[in-house]
Amino acid sequence: MKLLYTGTAFIEPMFPNMPHNVLSISTTIIADFPQKHRTRIVLKINGEGHIQCGLNSHVPGMRCMMISKKNMSDLGLLTGEKVAFEIFEDPDPLGVAVPEVLKALLAQDEVVERIWNKLTAGRKRTICHSTMRIKNIDLQVERALEFFEAEREKLVQKGKW
Repeated sequence: MKLLYTGTAFIEPMFPNMPHNVLSISTTIIADFPQKHRTRIVLKINGEGHIQCGLNSHVPGMRCMMISKKNMSDLGLLTGEKVAFEIFEDPDPLGVAVPEVLKALLAQDEVVERIWNKLTAGRKRTICHSTMRIKNIDLQVERALEFFEAEREKLVQKGKW
């Protein structure tokens, strides 16, 4: 992975009274990133972790990287804590692992594969994350097929199907 930036910052709430925690970075630093604010990154905090994320809008002149509750817990981090962090370019442009259920659907169903190939990276991430949250495999398949049918309908409405 290509190192893009090293720095220190405070973990802060994204908005007051909200559970989302972020590390903020200046847009002047991001201007040197390969795809500017669209660069998918891997974040390491205090030399640990492998947090795949994007650069989200925050306050004017700043972008932020969200840190989930799970990552906060796994890395022993606290809101308000000052941390050292490293930002690497994510070698995977999708930025998330494709669940096995989706891989199987893509391999078995030409229509699903065709829809997948028309989705933006963001929509692909959405279905990957949604699928990973469901524990029951049959329900994963059912929800994934519902998602792909809804996406196909959108493509039909736009005249792209």
